Amino acid sequence: MDIRNIALGTALLGLAACVQPPAGPSPAAIAALPPGVDKSFLIKDANGCYGIGIEQSEPQTGVALLDATGKQVCDPQ
Repeated sequence: MDIRNIALGTALLGLAACVQPPAGPSPAAIAALPPGVDKSFLIKDANGCYGIGIEQSEPQTGVALLDATGKQVCDPQ
């Protein structure tokens, strides 16, 4: 291996460390799902709040996902 290959490999390895897989739904959102509803129905708005998708459309539409206290489940800000 010459120095160019080592430098290129090091640069690519550094870039790969920056790429993270998209985060899935939060554990709180999964826990708040009604019985029998799969997590694939979860949708999330721009504010990080979850809902349950009721139709496949653009933009996504659904109903708010509420926790046991009746509060909408949202990711911490």
